[in-house]
Amino acid sequence: MNMPIRSGTRLLFRVDPLPGESPRGYLCRVAQEHTYGGPCSLTQLAGLSPAGLDRENRVEQIAHVLRLDPEEWRAMCYRRIQRRDQFDQRLFYGKPISTDDLNYQRPRLCPACLRERPIWWAVWDLGLVAACPIHCCRLINVCPACNRRLTWQRSAVHKCRCGFDFRNFIPETVDRDLVAIHAVIHRAAGFPAGEVAERSIAEHGFPPEMLEMKLGSLLRLILFLSSIKEKGRLGQKQRPFAGTDLATAIQIGRAAVTMLRDWPQPLREALRFMASATLDDPAALNFRTSFPNFYRHLFYTLPRSEFRFVRDVFERFVIEDWNGFIRGQHRYFSAETHRNSQWLASSVAARTART
Repeated sequence: MNMPIRSGTRLLFRVDPLPGESPRGYLCRVAQEHTYGGPCSLTQLAGLSPAGLDRENRVEQIAHVLRLDPEEWRAMCYRRIQRRDQFDQRLFYGKPISTDDLNYQRPRLCPACLRERPIWWAVWDLGLVAACPIHCCRLINVCPACNRRLTWQRSAVHKCRCGFDFRNFIPETVDRDLVAIHAVIHRAAGFPAGEVAERSIAEHGFPPEMLEMKLGSLLRLILFLSSIKEKGRLGQKQRPFAGTDLATAIQIGRAAVTMLRDWPQPLREALRFMASATLDDPAALNFRTSFPNFYRHLFYTLPRSEFRFVRDVFERFVIEDWNGFIRGQHRYFSAETHRNSQWLASSVAARTART
């Protein structure tokens, strides 16, 4: 029998949050411990809507109800970062990520993880996370019993609204590509990946710089490289990734591995294909025509500091395989690229020849 809800009260006892636990998963677990029907009962106690859980000016309200120190809730909730000239960002356990990287509406879970411990881990809240590298299985976002999508509002972390226990379900196994890319994401997010997954990372030959990337930049890299189509081009307009789409997240993961495995050969091949589709006249070639969206994203959108290794591959391609001129200043290119280009502008050639 559910306890009555009285606005403005506090819970009878505190439930300790666990490191790496999803804030919404934590509320689900607290509601279960207090025999409420779901976490929405807790937001009602705090006088909040679910949308207000991550707001800085509501931290003390929800912390008071939960008997937490405000800093405890502040550390685990996905708070907005107040910065100028920044994309809309939130903190994911202290790591800045895009708001678009989060999946609020269609919760996912790993039944095998729940069998070991009925905890809703925060890494499942990332929209690109569609598999568990520890158990090499696909996450689920639909109940196998009632075929309804999973929701946050349920009586227990391990149970559906229909009463089905997710721990009794055997999830679909995923291939080593998905295991490897999800292991990299787990590591960047501060979660263990498991021994099998660590071996998969080593076997795939991913760029070492990628393994050192911060979480937000890693997720951007995966989206960027996965958007290089089968024929080697980025779409003229990249669609924003819907973090609720599990099937698309799986496709993105596989496509990213195709570009990242045995780095940098796949990207070099894609660049060659892009260049071959343009004019054969070197005088008519230019980067914006041959690599329209790729060039724009690489040099105007993605930060140089963490994407330098991708730029290096592109510049090496320009030196060794590009048949066109390097027009203008191209301030983004290194001096070596300008110096070693196969072609020189006539004015530069004249000065070099001292004629």
